[in-house]
Amino acid sequence: METLKIRPFIFLLSLLLILFAATTPVHCEEEVPAVASFNLQAYAPARVVISYAYTNNFSVTDVSSLGKSLYKIVSSPTSIEFRAEDVYTYTFTVEIKYAVITSQSLQIAVFSSSHAPEGFQFNVKDDYVKIKFTLTVTEEPRYPSAQDVAEQVVRQVADQLAEFRTQTEETLHLQNRNIETQWILVGFNMAVSAALLIFIVHWVWPMLKRLRAEVEFGGE
Repeated sequence: METLKIRPFIFLLSLLLILFAATTPVHCEEEVPAVASFNLQAYAPARVVISYAYTNNFSVTDVSSLGKSLYKIVSSPTSIEFRAEDVYTYTFTVEIKYAVITSQSLQIAVFSSSHAPEGFQFNVKDDYVKIKFTLTVTEEPRYPSAQDVAEQVVRQVADQLAEFRTQTEETLHLQNRNIETQWILVGFNMAVSAALLIFIVHWVWPMLKRLRAEVEFGGE
């Protein structure tokens, strides 16, 4: 008899618990937006093209550069193109929104000067996509061609030959000056010798003869 009395109470309690659970709100976790960041490098002029599924709700924000003249943005419902003409580090954010969750494969292509583009893609399933870009644009290094190397070698050889000719001319000029100096010394020595000879002939020799004659005359 006590068991029969308890059963209605248990049934009523279970019914109340079910009703309470039905009226308790259930909190659903929000979808996290698809967010990505990319650090890109390219030579000037550079282009970054982002291709995505069709939508009219897209934007490019938070653009950082030296000035608006340094970049240009071309956008459409299926792609956004960021063009950078000058050497600088650019930052910008691309936001793409859809009315419903859309599964797609986003494609990103990087054009670097006259080189072939480099591309990559990633899959995303969401109604909101946010991509942050950092684009570093630098000058393309210039490597000499075979003709440039040949011209440089020819110029170096010509310069060395010109320098050698100049040094040779200076050496010959110095030698000629030395020869001239030697001839001047020889001429000076000859002139001194001739003057000395003339002095001896005209003055010393007659004096010696006279002294000799006087000695001989005194002896007699």
